[in-house]
Amino acid sequence: MSETAIRTGAHAAPPADAALRAVIDAELAPIVKQIDHDGLYPAQAMRALGAAGLFSHHLAAHSARPSIGAAIDAMAAVGETCMSTAFCTWCQDASAWYLEQSDNATLRSELQGGLAQGVTMGGTGLSNPMKSLSNIEKFKLRGRRMPGGYEVSGVLPWVSNLGDGHLFGTMFEDADNPGHRIMAMIRCGQPGVDIKMNAHFVALEGTGTYSVLFRRAFIADEMLLADPLGDMVRRIKAGFILLQTGMGIGVTQACITLIREADVTHGHSNKYLPRGADDFAGDLAAVRGEITKLSATPLEQAPEYLRAVLTARLQVSELTLEAGQAALMHAGARGYIEGSPVNRRIREGHFVAIITPSIRHLRQELSRPELRMAIGSLH
Repeated sequence: MSETAIRTGAHAAPPADAALRAVIDAELAPIVKQIDHDGLYPAQAMRALGAAGLFSHHLAAHSARPSIGAAIDAMAAVGETCMSTAFCTWCQDASAWYLEQSDNATLRSELQGGLAQGVTMGGTGLSNPMKSLSNIEKFKLRGRRMPGGYEVSGVLPWVSNLGDGHLFGTMFEDADNPGHRIMAMIRCGQPGVDIKMNAHFVALEGTGTYSVLFRRAFIADEMLLADPLGDMVRRIKAGFILLQTGMGIGVTQACITLIREADVTHGHSNKYLPRGADDFAGDLAAVRGEITKLSATPLEQAPEYLRAVLTARLQVSELTLEAGQAALMHAGARGYIEGSPVNRRIREGHFVAIITPSIRHLRQELSRPELRMAIGSLH
């Protein structure tokens, strides 16, 4: 197989294997309530998932058959049990994906192995840059060229899967030339880079989510993923978005299970609700099939391909919201109790809908002239 074929993820993959399921059951399932209610960051579970191969499916140097689709399936398996950990998984996968597509082969060889094995944790600080590149907000970070690197200052709000020594990828603009953008890997705790918790969320408190403060932090040339940014965004964009679907798929599958459980005792009245478990299972199977097809060519640049990726991502968000509401309608008052599985899944589903790119961001992207035709295909 050629290096190009490997790095584009040209193979579909089966669902999560027994080893991964065993880790989920042993390490993750027992602490889900602590993650959700107490904000516990699942550090031990993440390391165990990494050792089981969860974070390496889409990486050429760490998988015999690298596949974005396999990474999505594994993430969905985690999300069926705990969406917070699935989100951390996406952060981990995304940070390794940036290295996968960087031309800085030395940096990739130095950092990617630790991310793939779960020895090093990785986050993704692209929420602000992605919005900035879509003219939704301005870049929060600015850097000035210095000998051997850049001196960067600013504040990135809400970067996840972070902790002391964790890595994350982000972008900043040149303070002397705003049209010049740079992408780099950053290490939490390096001089000038500090993390601070400044908000509490309705869900996903256990995801290591912080604001990152850059105070004249020196980012060496050796840590740069792309300078100038060039086509880096186009290379990572489809994979970045497709990987996110694993979170929504997992939550939707969990909601289908909750609906089926509610029907055991209340099927006689639930049958009057407009949509049931089989309806959502059919919708989920259809969108998963489309995602599997799209995942085979994540470096495709054709407008119609990107349109299909954005559409699939939007459909997953909307389906997750609908499945959560249906789970509540099927469960009734039992689902409206604090701490119930239905309560958690509804909160998790809303996060799927607002994480960058959010539903409104996706619709804005799809309104671009070259992509506008996709709007008519959405349900």
